[in-house]
Parts: sequence; C-alpha cells; structure tokens
Amino acid sequence: MQIKSAYLSKEPQTEEQITAALKKYPYPKGVSLPKGSDVTVVEDLFSPKQLAQLAYLKHLILQHSTDNVRKSLLLAFYNTVAICNLTFHATPKGGGNHFGYYYRYRIAKEPTILNTMAVFERKFERIVAAKKETSYKINPDTIGNLQVVHGTATNLSFIKKESVDYIYTDPPYGKKIPYLDLSVMWNAWLDLAVSQQDYEQEAIEGGEHHKTKDEYNSLMAQSIREMYRVLKFDRWMSFVFAHKDPEFWHLIIETAEQCGFEYAGAVAQKNGQTSFKKRQNPFTVLSGQLIINFRKVRKPRYILKASLGMDISDIVTQTIEGIIAKNNGASLEQINDELIIKGLELGFLDLLKKQYSDLTPLLLDMFDYDDKTELFAIRKNTQFKSHLDLDLRVRYYLISYLRRMELQRKTATFDEIVLHIIPLLKNGTTPEAQTILNILQDIAERVGDDSWQLKKQSSAQLSMYL
Repeated sequence: MQIKSAYLSKEPQTEEQITAALKKYPYPKGVSLPKGSDVTVVEDLFSPKQLAQLAYLKHLILQHSTDNVRKSLLLAFYNTVAICNLTFHATPKGGGNHFGYYYRYRIAKEPTILNTMAVFERKFERIVAAKKETSYKINPDTIGNLQVVHGTATNLSFIKKESVDYIYTDPPYGKKIPYLDLSVMWNAWLDLAVSQQDYEQEAIEGGEHHKTKDEYNSLMAQSIREMYRVLKFDRWMSFVFAHKDPEFWHLIIETAEQCGFEYAGAVAQKNGQTSFKKRQNPFTVLSGQLIINFRKVRKPRYILKASLGMDISDIVTQTIEGIIAKNNGASLEQINDELIIKGLELGFLDLLKKQYSDLTPLLLDMFDYDDKTELFAIRKNTQFKSHLDLDLRVRYYLISYLRRMELQRKTATFDEIVLHIIPLLKNGTTPEAQTILNILQDIAERVGDDSWQLKKQSSAQLSMYL
C-alpha cells in the first residue's frame, strides 16, 4: 500500500523525529474539551509520539489524488484515532475500551499504546472488506440516487410527503450519551466544523450546553411528526431505544399515537451483555435495545391501559413468575425485558420506576438463583408468591395475551388461550376450563365460531392510555 510504504519510511520514532514532525505537520491545537474531561484540550489526549505519528499519517492521506480513496482512508484514520490515544486501555479478555465507553474523555490509568500503522492497516482492511461485500449493489443508479444530508430530523422538508417505504431510526437517548461533546476529538482531527445551530438541534438532556428535558422532548416529538409526514400509509416505522427513563418511552408512544401512528408491538434486541453476577441491573436498563414498531394506518387503534384491579407489586410479581414458569427459569435480562414490554403495552411502566428502581433485591429475596445457569427459578416446594385470587391471575394473563394478539391483528381460539394460560399458572392452583371461559366472556368477545378478541374500550376493564 502506497500510504504504508511512505509512512514507514519516515515514521516519527525518535524524540528528534517527533519534535520535527510536530513542527511540520498540522494536528489539533487548543481545541477545548467538554467540562468533566480529564484534560482541557484535544492534544492532551495523546502522547507526543501519538500526535506526531497521527499528524504524519493524516498528511499522507490528504496527498492522495483520488477523492473516493482519500475518503476511505480518512474513515480508517478516524477509527485509528479512536484507539491510538491515552484514553485507550486493554481489557483482561483481550479487547479494549476508550473514552466512548465511559461517555467522557477519561485518561486511562495505564494507557495501552498501540502501533499506529498496524491499527490503521487493520481498519482499512475492514473498510475494503465492507466495500467488497456491498459492491454488487453499487451501480450508477444507486450512486445517482444517493443523497447525504447534514441536518435535523425535525425538518425533513427535502423528502416528499408520503414517499418513504420504511423508517428505521436509532435516536439519541436523552442524557445517556452526549454525542456532540464526544465527537470533539474526531471533529478536531478531521477538520469538521460544529456550529451553534448543531448544538441547538441536538436532542439531548444536559451536555456541555445544559439542555433541558423539555428541549429533548420537544425535538423528539418534532422528529416523530416529520417521520409520520414522509412515511407512506400502511408502512412501518421501527424505533430503536435503550433509555432508562420510562418518561421517554411514554413520550415516544404518546407522540407517535398523537401523530396517527398505531403501536404494533415491541421486541427486545440483545447486545451480548449478560450475567447477573457481573451486572446487577435495575429493571429499567435493557440488556440490549428495544425495537418499538409503529404502523401508519388511516384508522389507528390506540394503546389501552388495562385496568387489572391489582397493586403494582402484584403485577411485578405476577409478571416475573409468569416468565419464569413459561421458560422453566429466566435470566435477569429476560425478566427486565418482559417487565418493560408488559409495562409499555399495559401502561404501568412509569409506576415500575417509582416503586422498583432496582429489581435485584426483590428477585434475590423471592426466587432461587443458579450461579451456573444464571437463571432465577421458583423456590423448591413453594407455590407462586403473589397470593393473588386465581380469577385475578387468570384475568391478568388473558388481557396480556389478547392484547398481544390484538397488536398482531390476530384472534385466538379458546384452545389456544388455554394452552397459553395453563403453563403460566403452574406451581399454583390450576383453573378449570370453565373458570377461564367465564373470565374470558367478561373481558373479550367472540369472533366467528371459536375465536376471541378483547372487547373494544370496555369501560369496566379498559381505559384510554394517556
């Protein structure tokens, strides 16, 4: 590779070479970092040797005559800068973490110094592999139709009304990650300007510009309205979210419904992080992400809040016992996800946060935990702990199951309902089929010969979810 040969022939290694390179080749100088960083300016995130080598490497890249190749090389350089700095440190299992892992510019106690060219070459090879994988899809039409926009999702005026087939969006998570603040280092190296308007349009709570929750909510709501405008009818929007605060979950659901979207269910997507021993999470932290799906239809049906007639502690216990019984044991992540999805769909997620900011003490007190399988289970020789009236427990599972069927635009036969309910009630008193039928007739209505669906806005059982 031309860049590699040129670099290795004059790689700054000695103190004299490093000093000379820093005088000759541009690198970020005097660019302030956000408050809370371990150092005040970008150049202090690097050793003199790292600065000199990165500056020289960037100089060589910018000399390349082909624009497309130069941009690919800069992408590899961007990924090299991410770990060739003093915030990076190796982890025991062979990986490593940099400042992005901690959401702030944190100098490692014992920085791991990597070989700059080796890292750059590895990053470039991955870009080449990605280009090869997608090359068969790239042609004059796709290139001609490509449009890259630097702007805000609150204003999609460049997209025609009802012209988009599908939206998959992964928005910023409130105050969890200060994206623009964390981009300062890369922007400085890549000569990318960030304007005051960019900060004003950033959907975040807090950050260097101390934005409020109301500002975040407003920007999110505006973007959802714009997405509704550009999406075609009978098409879908998938909203990826991993936020801790139920208020933001409800904001998404409520704003989407106000715009005219119909909620179509949520699915947990794992990110590989597991283990109760390593990470004793409060219930509001997903083990991965939640994909919330919406559909743009002409007559949307709205989420209804189930009036279950039980205390929130009973709902929590009942849900936990149900997922454990259904799977013959459940991990912390499975329990977390089940509670969040149930809370969303039945409208009690906000109550969960108020009363159960940390779920683990309850789990350890009420259930057995197996260190080997990392699963919770009903304690041996015990029955369910919720001690709810059998009719109320049946009612809870019926509403939950039929709600899920409704979101999938399906009905369920009585046999299907019974087969779903009975496993959730094991370790306790098993109801007669007539008991299930009696409760079913109270909350649902028959469709066809032997199918059932929830009654529409029954005042006795359901109230509008606001």
